[in-house]
Amino acid sequence: MRYRNIVLDKTTVLEAKLKNLETIVQRQQPVSDFMKTINEAKDIVNEIADFVEREERSAGEINTGVRR
Repeated sequence: MRYRNIVLDKTTVLEAKLKNLETIVQRQQPVSDFMKTINEAKDIVNEIADFVEREERSAGEINTGVRR
């Protein structure tokens, strides 16, 4: 995978966002903080999907595309 390190870094950031969401809930912070973090996480998921779509497909691959 050509973008392996970038994708791994993005998943690490995504995990941090999920932990941040747990903290927001535990501290009963405003819903706006929660929604902001969710939107940031969605952006990261889209970036990861873009990297996966850029990868060349192998001859035996049966997937037709990345779901969004």
